[in-house]
Amino acid sequence: MDQEEDAFERLKGIAPRGHHALLGIFNVDDGPDWAELACPFSPDFLMDAGAGLVSSGPVVSLIDAAAGAAIIARTRQWRAMATLDLRVDYLRSASAGRTLYARATCYHVTRKVAFTRCNVHEGEGADPLAFATASFFFTGAS
Repeated sequence: MDQEEDAFERLKGIAPRGHHALLGIFNVDDGPDWAELACPFSPDFLMDAGAGLVSSGPVVSLIDAAAGAAIIARTRQWRAMATLDLRVDYLRSASAGRTLYARATCYHVTRKVAFTRCNVHEGEGADPLAFATASFFFTGAS
């Protein structure tokens, strides 16, 4: 990678692929150590259409993506990493028909591990549906 290239700016410019593309995940906003991503609602996310219950899968995938983006925002490095631990505390269920947002902050980085916190909401950060913490292990050479 060119020393002048900003890895986070490169990440924001890449069109979603694979799992992120299937879920429709996209960048909303970012800062020096945080990133906010969104996932538009799909009827495929419902685990019980009659009850309007949204599966946890899209929520966890969005958290994982936002946390990884926050790490790149903080480190400005393109490094291979694996999710080491991810804990989600649900305060309420996601609402059918609503876009999900995850704002993750990378608050600490060591030589091999990065630590994040995340607020998941449906457009109003002051009304969270979940909080998450996650740690990531850098799998490549440091």
